[in-house]
Amino acid sequence: MNGRAIGCIALGAVIFVLIGIAGINVASSRIGCPDRLQWGDRFYAPTGTPAPSPETGGGGHSPVKLGSTFIGLTTRSIYGPPGSASASPGSAQPDLIAMECGDGRFQTYRKAAQAPTLTPSPAARLPDPHA
Repeated sequence: MNGRAIGCIALGAVIFVLIGIAGINVASSRIGCPDRLQWGDRFYAPTGTPAPSPETGGGGHSPVKLGSTFIGLTTRSIYGPPGSASASPGSAQPDLIAMECGDGRFQTYRKAAQAPTLTPSPAARLPDPHA
């Protein structure tokens, strides 16, 4: 094998690795809060502007950490009012939650709608021809 072929292969490998590192960096460094949040089976819409601490309408009580959600390749903590539960099946989700933005600020979100599911509703299903 000659030197030119070895140089081209090495240059191609270096460029491939650099592009991969740049892609991972872009995907994992998303700072800021999204304009819509899906947490559990609900959509939440932002209210107000990001604040230095999580605001969940707890009336002076500190919010509780309910869990986390994925934003890109990172996870962000979700906070709710005192006494609220996580997004586990069967638990009532709070109407107001806060999420850390990744830059030290917290965005408050209000419950907007139920997220779409892969299973159609009973009204949208076609009747069973074998029934």
